[in-house]
Amino acid sequence: MKIDSQVIRLTFLGGALGTLLRFGLFFIFGDLVSTFLVNLFGAALIGWLNANPRFSHDAARAFWKTGFTGGFTTMSGITSVLVLGQSLSGPILFITEFVFLATGIGVYLLVTWFFTKRISSGGGSK
Repeated sequence: MKIDSQVIRLTFLGGALGTLLRFGLFFIFGDLVSTFLVNLFGAALIGWLNANPRFSHDAARAFWKTGFTGGFTTMSGITSVLVLGQSLSGPILFITEFVFLATGIGVYLLVTWFFTKRISSGGGSK
């Protein structure tokens, strides 16, 4: 991806929107549930975006992949819950968050595999 002023603006805008959505979900669902939902949905979205050729040009990659999903699924949310959870609630919450993280990674891999296979076999929309 060539870095220019359009890519920077789109990345910033996508990141701001993704962060605002994550922030809104935090107030609706609370810390632990919103972190789980955001990273599960975000992993699926990143997998779908990576497998979809319509999002392969620089503008779409900057806005959706780097910006929106980067702001939406920020690792600082997981890190803060892991660190605070381990110090406040002991190993049970730490293990729970680890399972949530592993689930998110699994969803990302599954969605990427599914859509890549579907698009490469000609089953995707053109």
